[in-house]
Amino acid sequence: MLRNSFTIARIGGIEIGVHASWLIVFGLVAWSLAVGYFPAEIRGLGQLEAWVLGAVSALLLFGSVLVHELAHSFVARAQGLEARSITLFIFGGVSNVGGQARRPLTEFTVAIVGPLTSFVIAALCWVIALALADLPVPATVARYLAFINLFLGAFNLVPGFPLDGGRVLRAIAWNVTGSMRRGTEIAVAGGHLVGYGIMLLGFLELFAGEALSGLWLVAIGWFLSSAATASLDQVRFEGLLRDVRVGAVMSADTTTVSPATTIEALIEDYLLPGNRRALPVADDGRVVGMITLGDIQRVPPERREQVRVGEVMGGAGGLVSVRPTDRVIEAFEALGAGDFEQLPVLDDGRLVGVISRADIFRQLQLREALGVDRER
Repeated sequence: MLRNSFTIARIGGIEIGVHASWLIVFGLVAWSLAVGYFPAEIRGLGQLEAWVLGAVSALLLFGSVLVHELAHSFVARAQGLEARSITLFIFGGVSNVGGQARRPLTEFTVAIVGPLTSFVIAALCWVIALALADLPVPATVARYLAFINLFLGAFNLVPGFPLDGGRVLRAIAWNVTGSMRRGTEIAVAGGHLVGYGIMLLGFLELFAGEALSGLWLVAIGWFLSSAATASLDQVRFEGLLRDVRVGAVMSADTTTVSPATTIEALIEDYLLPGNRRALPVADDGRVVGMITLGDIQRVPPERREQVRVGEVMGGAGGLVSVRPTDRVIEAFEALGAGDFEQLPVLDDGRLVGVISRADIFRQLQLREALGVDRER
């Protein structure tokens, strides 16, 4: 889940979160509907009613975005991928799906289901609008949702990565070329083209005096272009480290500290002499957690002689670890999912080392320098 997000629900085991930036676009959508769309569509509508309808319609819009993302997540899960979470944020929604598709057909199926879902929602809303034609308020809301979902479905089919259409393009190019890397490069080129085109439209809007819509288009274009670049970097990262195992990259440091050790002793006897930022915590030879720099910083300096490692260590609620035979990519995902700096490496419960972000990036830089790549 994106940082600065908070969880609001869990659907089918998928964590649903809202990013702080979502409040901005929610307010903008509600405002534009309350002062523009609904007063123009419904005669005699009061100001308070317009704002209520604006807020309700904005919530229903993001409900539609959520259903769109749930479709991606559930189909990804059915295809053997891990659907972890969905976050609503300023540009809509994003699904956190673990792992990469192994076949072009899987990529195509997971990508296309989102826009198709939006089209289905649009059709249902249009039917509802027709059925409620004699009731102006609900009919107008339904028409708005029909048009906006039609637009969302169509926009997401634009062949620019990371839009759904870009992922469809990648699947097709991957199938034709036989290379996921090449398919991604083609889709990312489309993403840059789309992003720059939207930014150009935004600048034209700015010059025409439409500041709000112009800035919004520039922001969307910049986001798409940046996300496309990040996606290509991710594929290159996975290509370089595809077959690398944790045991080949980890630091074979088996130093541990007892939960009974004071924070002061930890700093003076372990961290500073060993130039360490974190250390596994072991009780009777069994690793039970990790004590990190962040854990220590939460202890006031004047209390470090009294507070013990076991009181502040992370992992007490469930230790996250990896095995020497795990892929480095899996370890990197585990580090990112928990926002960890490093993880203990256990072999049949026995500590054999630690792996950190720095270890992984050093291996990545070395392979880039040597030109070692599993997929070109």
